Amino acid sequence: MYYALLGLVAAICTFAILRDWRRWRDVFHPTIYCVPQLMFLYVALPLYGLATDEFEFVSRAGYWDELADFQFIAAVMCMALIFGIRWGARTVGGPPISIGEQDARAIFAVAILFGILGFVAWIVGIINVGGFDAAYGRAYGGGWDDSGYVREAAQFGLIAAPLLVLSRRKGGMRLQHWILVFIALLPLLVQGILGARRGPTFLAITGLAASYVLTFRPRIPFWLAFTAALLVGSLLLWLVANRDAIYLGSEKALDSPASRMLENWSGNEYLFSSAIVRYVNETGEAFYGMRVFAHMAARVVPSAIWPTKYADVLAAVGLDIDLTQDAGIPVDRIATVTGCKVAVGAAPGMVGDFWMEFGMFAPLAVFAMGALYGKLWRASRADARLQPAYAIFAALSIYFLTQTIEAWTFRALLFGIPAVVALRILAHRRSHARVANPVWYAHSLTQRRGARHCE
Repeated sequence: MYYALLGLVAAICTFAILRDWRRWRDVFHPTIYCVPQLMFLYVALPLYGLATDEFEFVSRAGYWDELADFQFIAAVMCMALIFGIRWGARTVGGPPISIGEQDARAIFAVAILFGILGFVAWIVGIINVGGFDAAYGRAYGGGWDDSGYVREAAQFGLIAAPLLVLSRRKGGMRLQHWILVFIALLPLLVQGILGARRGPTFLAITGLAASYVLTFRPRIPFWLAFTAALLVGSLLLWLVANRDAIYLGSEKALDSPASRMLENWSGNEYLFSSAIVRYVNETGEAFYGMRVFAHMAARVVPSAIWPTKYADVLAAVGLDIDLTQDAGIPVDRIATVTGCKVAVGAAPGMVGDFWMEFGMFAPLAVFAMGALYGKLWRASRADARLQPAYAIFAALSIYFLTQTIEAWTFRALLFGIPAVVALRILAHRRSHARVANPVWYAHSLTQRRGARHCE
């Protein structure tokens, strides 16, 4: 039964990818970049675990009956996301909305502003820990600031990059523009590579690729998209496998294969998710949205203004958890049910985290998330002003699929809202001026095409 459910998930995911690729030929359709992450978590990861050490894997998951129950829930959640994307993307977009010459200059200025803010926040964090060598001269290094807003602002390059690319929609990208994009993304790239972190690395690569593809619509063949996805996935696994050896001045060999990360039983996302599902099913202690609400309500207020914010909010909503550790997931109580404790900093991924947050309503919540991504994708194809925000959401998909709802929600609010607000303000200014019909340039990775006028 368990292997049949694994095959069911693999078949459904493969069908969804091929169907949406044949229909849309869009590498940043939500199905194309979300569903492969599901296949890694809920097909490849358990198969590798079973092939490597079946007894250890099965015993940690609670043996075959519990494994089958969890895989059934994972199959339902995967289908909920796929159907949600399809439902959200079914809506026909409005008339095409582009940007004019004046808008392009204003968007460029806003992009430079966000790039400078991000770079300054990154430098402040490095100075706080004693300089570049102190920050990245140790494994899993990086800068630090007591303010969470300053720490997260170091990633503002994720906003700057798509705005910069969008501002060059009419004239095309030149060397100096690519240099500016590189500088804007430098904090993310350094934090991702030297800090050996998957999130910043994925944000930088995916954010840049989505910005270019959504703006210029190049024709990307399936084999190129498939190869790029494999390379990015392998890079992320390799960074984690060699995390202890990656830092300035390191003389350790960087020879750990990417597969080593998959053998980390205490940090395995699949096993963590299955442990959460077992805990919730046995105790009935789902949060039904209150954990995320409490986390967001407390996190948006700086600690300097409200030092006891997490304790106060938890007391108000009646939750007995610690939001400052493991995103509020009660790992100690879960260990009393499963007999296994997860590693510090491990993330459960979509199935476990949504099941803990919403219980039996988790498939509906996942469906809503898929519908959001589908609707944003469809709207961004018609409205150029939404493309930077959608590029940001595409990059952030790694957080709700492989980590937690809280990690995705906070970054979606911090990065997505400024991009949308800035472009809405510019659009409001434009509505009072008459703008000439712009020229779009269709770029191709396989053949050269001329410019065309938008309708």
